[in-house]
Amino acid sequence: MKIANVLYVKVGIVTSTKLENSKRKELVSGIKKYPVSKAYLTKTGFIDDFQADLAHHGGENKALFLFSQLTFQKINSHFNNIFDMTNMAYFGENLILSDICEKDICIGDVLKIGETKVQITQPRQPCWKLSVNTNQKEMTKFIFDSGFTGFYAKVLKEGEISQNDEVILEKRTNPNLTIEKLNQLIAFPISDESLVLEALNCKDLGKPFLESLAKKYKLKEKDEQFLSYHE
Repeated sequence: MKIANVLYVKVGIVTSTKLENSKRKELVSGIKKYPVSKAYLTKTGFIDDFQADLAHHGGENKALFLFSQLTFQKINSHFNNIFDMTNMAYFGENLILSDICEKDICIGDVLKIGETKVQITQPRQPCWKLSVNTNQKEMTKFIFDSGFTGFYAKVLKEGEISQNDEVILEKRTNPNLTIEKLNQLIAFPISDESLVLEALNCKDLGKPFLESLAKKYKLKEKDEQFLSYHE
């Protein structure tokens, strides 16, 4: 079933930006990606796309970062429409898709995009770099609280993805575990404990998110894992 089209494909190199009025001296990151007409997707990401913090970004389970046009518009409207979706990636996105957002995508979904086949692994976990790259101090917290995160995928079949390619949903195995629901659970795990347990037992859920959710569920309001990374 066709669910979307690829509106933009974006890749980027690691850059260094000096920071002022910040507790951090510089931003060293591959978050600043730029549009290309097409790119070749390997098991570890697009050729010509790079990450600086390999402990938290990139790798086989985070090979591709997908973002929604609808989500971009919701974020943009909250910040007085200051962001241009057609140019530099403010949120580190590799793909911007039409028609779908976090409520429409589930963990484990298999998508055919262009020549490739990918499987959704987890929501993006927002960090301080989003605030710095957008020059909006509250951006990271806003994305965490709103659940407008985008989502990662691993690559099942390598190949080329081009602008305007169709996105085909080929398989869905975890219909309860939408990206939207997981973002709600990571913020408020007691809101649906049975769904938390389903997520923690889901073999398709990415390990970093699973470990964060398990810690949040165990410690509840005592959990402080996000404080330093959100500041």
